[in-house]
Order: sequence, then structure tokens, then C-alpha cells
Amino acid sequence: MTARESRTQPSSHGAKQGAERDAERTPLRVLLVEDSADDALLLLRELRRGGYEVLHERVDTAEGMRAALEKRDWDVVISDHAMPTFSAPAALELLRENGWQDLPFIIVSGHIGEDAAVKAMKAGAHDFVAKDSLARLVPAIERELRDAEERRQHRHAQQALRLAEEKYRGIFENAVEGIFQTTADGSLVTANPMMARIFGYDSPQEMIETLTDVEGMFYVEPTRRDEFTRRMQQDGMVFDFETQFYRKDGGVIWTSTNARVVRHTSGEVAGFEGTVEDITERKRAEEELRRSLDRLVALHEAGNLLGSTLEPEEVATRLLGIMRRISGLTAAVISLREDGGQLGVWRSIGLERLEPQTRYAPVVKEAQESALKSETSRLFRLEDQGNESAAVGLCLPLRVRERAVGVLEVYGPEALAENDAVAILESLTSQAASAFENARLYEELAEREKRLQDLVGKILVAQEEERRRVAYEVHDGLAQVAAAAHQHLQAFAQYHPSQSEEGREDLTRVSELVRQTVGEARRIIANLRPTALDDFGLKSAVRLHLDALRAEGWRINYEESLGDQRLPATTETAIFRVIQEALNNVGKHAGTKRVDLALERRTAGIPAPEGSGRIRLTVRDYGRGFVPESSTNRWAPGGPGERVGMTGMRERVALLGGDFRVASRPGAGTLIVAEIPLLAGPIGGNARDVVGKPAEGPTGAPTGGGRG
Repeated sequence: MTARESRTQPSSHGAKQGAERDAERTPLRVLLVEDSADDALLLLRELRRGGYEVLHERVDTAEGMRAALEKRDWDVVISDHAMPTFSAPAALELLRENGWQDLPFIIVSGHIGEDAAVKAMKAGAHDFVAKDSLARLVPAIERELRDAEERRQHRHAQQALRLAEEKYRGIFENAVEGIFQTTADGSLVTANPMMARIFGYDSPQEMIETLTDVEGMFYVEPTRRDEFTRRMQQDGMVFDFETQFYRKDGGVIWTSTNARVVRHTSGEVAGFEGTVEDITERKRAEEELRRSLDRLVALHEAGNLLGSTLEPEEVATRLLGIMRRISGLTAAVISLREDGGQLGVWRSIGLERLEPQTRYAPVVKEAQESALKSETSRLFRLEDQGNESAAVGLCLPLRVRERAVGVLEVYGPEALAENDAVAILESLTSQAASAFENARLYEELAEREKRLQDLVGKILVAQEEERRRVAYEVHDGLAQVAAAAHQHLQAFAQYHPSQSEEGREDLTRVSELVRQTVGEARRIIANLRPTALDDFGLKSAVRLHLDALRAEGWRINYEESLGDQRLPATTETAIFRVIQEALNNVGKHAGTKRVDLALERRTAGIPAPEGSGRIRLTVRDYGRGFVPESSTNRWAPGGPGERVGMTGMRERVALLGGDFRVASRPGAGTLIVAEIPLLAGPIGGNARDVVGKPAEGPTGAPTGGGRG
């Protein structure tokens, strides 16, 4: 920085100058305008006596002073009043011409009158010290250094204020937001050009002069003015206060306002000031985004609905509601072909909002017939309805199996004719047609499954009846004959003993075979239809069956908590057969005879109605296991015959409304879990309670009267 440039910069020496010099020993830079070297030495000696280390230069001409001023910055100028070729007034004038306004200028002279001193002070000299009173020199310099620093700071502050005002004015004039000031009652006091442009005025002055009634002329909803005032008085400010305003041309815009309260020194509200941003385009984009989001959500809901229910009535009702929400339609009607080929209303929404004769207008009938024949959407206008809420209509065909089976009619405002609205309605209509077809197919499937379930039930009943019949035939036939043969052989051996050892051994061998035949017959009878199940119930039948297996070397851990009450006959039979089949499969395929078996009765709740709840059966073996994913419905990998047992168990449980699950892993054994609800039915009883009326024997009497 040059000496001339530094004249306009704040000096680093001022009120703290003496302390800084004491701390840093900064020399006092003194420009002496003096023609006498002796007088200059006296001045320098006085300054050093005052504690200053002095850096000085002495000049006695204008050219010398000008050169010195260009050379460096000076802290003070001490000048003699009159010199042969120069003078204090001339030196002072030279300072002012070169811009050294704040540089202290002190006149030291011994030959100046009072009038000349006053004149020099008025010309700009800061002080006068007589040469015979040099003791005043140091205090005068210190005072003037402080005053000079204050002047420089004041001028700098004024310059900064002026720059700030210019900057604010530039911001105010060129801001991209409207800036305003109003009185407490709402009168517009100040507005910038952007404020005027936002509201359609040619200038801020025009806007201020035109808006005499802000609440009535400015606000679309006057209550928003009350809300703005209330929040300003309550909080002192508002942020993002969104409001609709009228423009000069009558148009409506959305704005966002940030404002604060301006108060008098007394604390009373003087007015408001803040900024306004035009957010009309943003609000339009937000509204369009909201509409798009609503449509996407509705389409998602429709997809979930059409995929989660197979009830045609529910699909139709909820689908019409979704259409109404996303398209703003006034009314919608689903009409299906009747036997005579005519359309009949099946489901509707909002028909009460249409004129009574609207749907019977020729243009509507023509659109219906065209949609059915061409199987494409038809848009039509309701010219003479006088109802803006139903200005247009749309007929969309309901196509099932490449054939239009009905029409969806929608009525609504002009926006309904927009391409995106039509496309969405067509998409929903297509999905609805698919849902209706799925519902019809599901009903057919459900009916077939019901018939199949009835057939399976009859097969199981017939199987149980056949088991019972075979059991009784074996009991009344083979078992009785074998028992009688065994008794005759024993009697023959007693009354006709053989004379030879060989004959006695043959007779004994034959008698043992016959006895084994009787035992095997009884075992077959028990497996086909255990009498304990009919006579004593599930608990006894299971224990007897397990005891028989334990006698063959099985290790069975059995836990039971059924209580003392008998279960319904169908439930007892199903559970016993599942246990039989599960243990039979373990014996055949698991490669183990270690089994955990549990029967548990679970109540539906506390308190639980009598006879309610579920029966839970678990069968766990510790055999070789298998992979259920690769052998569905199999106990172990093998031929088709191995699926029958698992399927039979599953069918028995399913017929009673229960759940059947299998979990297995190679090397970790297999777990079967069956849960069967306790349904109403005959408690306990004989086989006839399960399979119906027992078959009659040859003589007409029921078979199965005896027990083996």
C-alpha cells in the first residue's frame, strides 16, 4: 500500500498508541516543517523527554513536504508558522489537497499573534503551541492522536453505513422475493419492485396507492388475515405462512410469507415487515404430485384388494370407492348382461347425485352398446344436464375370456376426460374383470373341492366300514374256526394220545400253529377295529396298542392329558388311525423303534365352553429322517405306496377341520403334529357312530355281536 492510499485507511495508532509504543517501542513518526535545525532539535528533545522514540524528517519547502508525504505515513505534523520559503497555512493547504484530513497538524511558533493563531485553527490546524511553552507539546500531541483516531473511525463507520445502505438498496431493488412493510392495521407502507411484480402492479408506488383495503382487496380468505395478525401478536413472527391473494388482474396466487413484528420504543406494535414468495407453481406441482400419489396408492390398494379377496360383491363395492377417490367421479355403475342380453345394474355408487333420466339418455345407451360391441372404451358428453359435477361420461367394457360380459359406466366433471384419468379407469376395469373371473373360477374350484372332500369322506367311511366288516368276518369266521380247531386238537390229544414220540411232536406242532393262527386273527381284528376303542375310548385303545408294541421291543415314551371325558367318536377314530399309521410308518421306514408320543387337550380359552378346544397329537421318532421338499407327502424316499399313509393321515385330519404338519431332516428323525378341533358329535360309542348303520349279516341281524 502506498502512502497516498493509506490516507483513507484507519491508522494503527490511536487511543492505544502510547501503550502500544511502550510495549513495542514503536517510534512516533513526526514530519517537522521547520527551517531552523536548532528549533527542530529542541522539539525532538521535548518529545523524547515525553517518552517518545521519534522517527522524523525535517522539510522547509512545499516540494520537500510533498516528497516526504509520498515517502511514508506520518503520525503528526509539527510546523513553524512563518519561514522564508514556506508557511504553516501553506503546509496545511498542501495536506488537505493531498487527502490527509485526519493527520494532526500542530503549529509551534514564537512569533504569531492571537489573531493569526485563531485564523490558522479555523483553517484546519489542530492546535497551537508557543515555543516558550513546549511543555504543552507532548499532551497536545497525545490528545490530537486520540482525536484523529476517533475522526478516522467515525468517517469509516459513516462510509460503512453508506455502503451498507447502498447494498441494502441493491438487495431491496433486485431481490427475487417481495419485501414489504405494513402498519399494524395492514396498510402497505413499503414494497420493493418484486413485490409489485408478484401481484401484477407496474410499480411499488402503484401497489401502495391501490391497496387501500388489504383485507378486502388482497386476501382470498379474509380469515387468513385474522390468523396472520393473531400469530404475529402471539409469537412476534411467522414462517412459511401460506395464503392465497388476489392479483391486480383478479387472478389468484399462492404465497409464502416470512414476517416479524416491528415495535415502537414503548413496545407497542407499529407494524409488520417481511418477505413474500410466489409459490403458485410449487402448489400446483404439489397438488399434481398428491393426485399422482393418490392414484398410485389407489392402484396399489386395488391390486391388493383384487389379489386378497375372491368375493365378487366386495371387489365391486370397494373398487367403485377407489375409482371415485382417485378420479373424482360423481357416480359409477357396474351393469352385467342378463339372460335376455339386456344390461342390469349389479353394483353402483353415487347414482343419487345424477339426474333421474341421465342414464336413459340416447347418448348413454349408444355408448353402452358401442362399448359392448367394440369392447373398447367410449367417452360421451352430457350436453343438457346443467350439472357441472356430471359433464362427461365413460363406458368401459368388462371383458372376461375375451368377451364383454358387462359395462362399467362412470360420470363426472370435465377432468374425467383427461387421458391419464381414462387410462387409470381402464386399468382398474381390466383388473376388476380379471378379479371377477378369478372369483368365478374360485367358486367352481371350491365346489369341486367340496365334492372331492365329500368323496374322500365317503371313502374313509367306507374304508372304516370295510375294516369293521372284515374284522367281524375274521372274528366270526376264521377266528372262531381256528379257536374251535385248537380246542378239538387239545381234546383229541387228551383222549387219543399218540403211542409214538414222533406222533406226539407232530400233534403238538399242529396245535401250536393253530394257536398262533388264533392269536394272529385276534391281532388282525384289533388292528382293523380295536374293541377297546369302541368300548373304552381313545385313551385305553392307545395304551393297549402301545403296550403291544412295547412287548415287541419298542421304546415308546407316551404322555397324555386328555382328561376323563370321552371325545366325539369321529375324533377318536381319526386320532387313533393317525397314531396307527404313524407308528406303522416308523416301523417300516425310520429304522428305529424309539418314539415320543403325546396327546394333549387344549381349551379354547378361559372360561371355555364345555367340549370346546383342540386335541394336539405329536409323534416324534429318532430314525433316519428324510427331506420333505424332495419327497412331498412321503415318509421316506421310495415308491408311490409310501405316500398313501401320509396322505391318509392328512385327509383324516383335514376332514375334521384340523391342521397336519410334518418336519423331518436326514439323520435327525421326523416330527408329526396334528391339531384337531373338538366339534359337536356323538361322544364315544361303537363303530356305527363313525361309519353309520352297521352292515347286516345273512340273517338280517347286525354282525359283530361277539368279541374274540
